[in-house]
Amino acid sequence: MKKMNKLLAVFLGISLLGFGAPDMAKAAYPNRPVTIIIPFGPGGAVDIAARILAEYFQNKHQITLNIVCKGGGAGAPAMLDVARARPDGYTFGFPALATFSATPQIRKTGYTIGDFKAVAQVTNMWLSLSVNKDSGIANLNEFFEMAKKEPGKYNYATHGALSTQRIFMTNILKAYPDVNLPHISYTSGHDVSTALLGKHVSAAFGVTINQKPYVDSGDFTMIAVSSDKRLEEFPDVPTFKEQLGDNDTFVFASSHGLLAPKRTPDSCIIAMQDLIKEALEDSSVQEKFKKAGLTADYLPAAEFQVVMETIWDYIGKTLKENNF
Repeated sequence: MKKMNKLLAVFLGISLLGFGAPDMAKAAYPNRPVTIIIPFGPGGAVDIAARILAEYFQNKHQITLNIVCKGGGAGAPAMLDVARARPDGYTFGFPALATFSATPQIRKTGYTIGDFKAVAQVTNMWLSLSVNKDSGIANLNEFFEMAKKEPGKYNYATHGALSTQRIFMTNILKAYPDVNLPHISYTSGHDVSTALLGKHVSAAFGVTINQKPYVDSGDFTMIAVSSDKRLEEFPDVPTFKEQLGDNDTFVFASSHGLLAPKRTPDSCIIAMQDLIKEALEDSSVQEKFKKAGLTADYLPAAEFQVVMETIWDYIGKTLKENNF
């Protein structure tokens, strides 16, 4: 009987090892560092947002987010890295959806919208056009009048050859058909602001978060924002819509969020979506976002997927209409 009991104990042990152990030992996802690839240079708005999230993930869950900024190529090299990454839930992209949607629709990049899954929207950013304070320019009309009066002297800079701002500017320039305004491309919003600070460009077309410190310091004059109404933090800055006519063409919020390689398991998508939601609902994260000039605009994967597809179609139509 003792021998039978020993055999039974061994059998039960093996059974637990063979069947129960995998479930018991299975570590919660994610159980190793997660890479977030940003298709812009360091120091810009997306980099700031990602690092705030990384701090929360580390402190709250001991999850490491490796933030990789890879600017240039209108975002294509960075997003190709995401598309080609192992679809195991450990690599995500963090693009601006408008820029992400533009590049593959006018040149071969090795990927298209179908190579990605939406994970979660993190923030929307308003576009803003600023000039150096020393220019004396106070509004949009003055800027374009000066550009018309002195051809070749004025230009504007954005963070990429196919940036959201450059595409948006094509619609603005329709209101000023006699103006030739060359576009200068940089790799990040930080670089754009630095160029304007050094007076290497005539105007910087970025997002409010990147330009706010320079407006607050008195170095920049912000002459237009892409919101529907004037922003609370910039009550003296008129909107594009206000200056160019009551047309929703001049209203645009740049959506930013996480995308994953298309074969990433839904379980990983949902887990990361829920972690992002938790982070964006945290009061300390919200305070840091607010201090940086960011808004927490969470959307879950299903809703963000609709936003991604809608912006893809809108950008494609805009590119075609403007002969990019």
